[in-house]
Amino acid sequence: MFLLRPAGVRLNTSALARIRPNRRFASSTPPVIGSAPQYPRHLVIHTPHPTSTWPSHLESVSHLYRELGQRWAKHPELSKLGFGMSDGGTGPVEEQWDSRKSKFDEPAELGEDKEERYSATLYPDFLQIPDLSPSSIASFESLYRSLPSPQPIQPSSGTISAPPRTHIFVCTHTTRDCRCGDLGEPLYQALLKEIQRRKLGGELRDGEDGVRIARVAHIGGHKWAGNALVYKEGGACDWYGLLRADDAPKLLDYATSPSSLPWFSRWRGRLALISEETKAVYASQPSAVVEDKSDQPRQELGDRVEIVFITYEGEEKQVLGYEGESLMETARRNDMPSILATCGGHCECATCHVHIPPISPGSTPSAIGDPSAGRQPLALPQLAPLPEMTDEEDEQLEFAIGADDDSRLACQIPVTKELAGWIKAGGRIKLPRY
Repeated sequence: MFLLRPAGVRLNTSALARIRPNRRFASSTPPVIGSAPQYPRHLVIHTPHPTSTWPSHLESVSHLYRELGQRWAKHPELSKLGFGMSDGGTGPVEEQWDSRKSKFDEPAELGEDKEERYSATLYPDFLQIPDLSPSSIASFESLYRSLPSPQPIQPSSGTISAPPRTHIFVCTHTTRDCRCGDLGEPLYQALLKEIQRRKLGGELRDGEDGVRIARVAHIGGHKWAGNALVYKEGGACDWYGLLRADDAPKLLDYATSPSSLPWFSRWRGRLALISEETKAVYASQPSAVVEDKSDQPRQELGDRVEIVFITYEGEEKQVLGYEGESLMETARRNDMPSILATCGGHCECATCHVHIPPISPGSTPSAIGDPSAGRQPLALPQLAPLPEMTDEEDEQLEFAIGADDDSRLACQIPVTKELAGWIKAGGRIKLPRY
């Protein structure tokens, strides 16, 4: 997606004046709140191209995408319109995309009588554009300029009618950033499974009715992965971040709710609502909204780091984790055995129990950060850089089978560069038998 500047977006001061901040939240707004681009509307172009063929920058393979970006970048009105591509389109693929293309490449030339043609949807209007192509851009622009300015839907505890349609878009653009693939694709699959289990709908390419889901290309904010857009017809069109596959049932509850209240702890923003309003709304939320442990804020994702687990049978498993997630999340995402985390990582069980012994004296780990130091024997045990154990964690470990002095709950251990450095020096995370 092109992230075009929100030129001319004005602060709705009257709406802000009606919001009375809750002091409990006013001084502790998580960074994810208000991080969504400030779009009055969002155009999603539906292509039949599978995501496995998407390069990091779609303008390197799509003439239409490139022309829209160049044409609208400095337009006084259209520069405010966000646009991107989904895999929700149907029909034959005329020219296969090449995922290896870089942002410096240009799209391959089509035949003299050929041009890209896709369907699209304009949100929040749910306005169907059956044929969007380079030759029809001017017609779309005329239509867009004729539309009235969208009115932001202010979150409130009141209810409106249930949305007749809901479209959910999950960013899985792994060639743009691996975090979106690693977190986004499992989220997509979990949401699709839950939608089908509840018999609410399915994938967007298979129909328009009910709840429909599609993958979407880069929407901005890799560190907030997994990212999802939840667009409700006649209701709010919200952006969410820091989602995990386990969040699918709750996110779907919000996607089908008649309420205009968002899932606050995962809320990036809303179409036609600017960042300052989003933060003010968050600060004014009722205290009861965040009492559920599943609503606890998550940390943004940082760099990839290497984590090494050892199974009960002694096999080493080298996997990649992200700064900001917990050791439990890394283990589950990489299908490590014995990590069940039945409570979802809220320190309410002992099923993510691991052993983290110190590096023994006499071992010769690689020196970290000092190539000239070589390999030097340790005189003392080298403890892992872990946070202090809480009383809650200590209590749960009493129920862990085979717990010892080196036991910790993986859900309480953040993945950090310091932990990765300790592992590089020879430290290991040992998995229990059960």
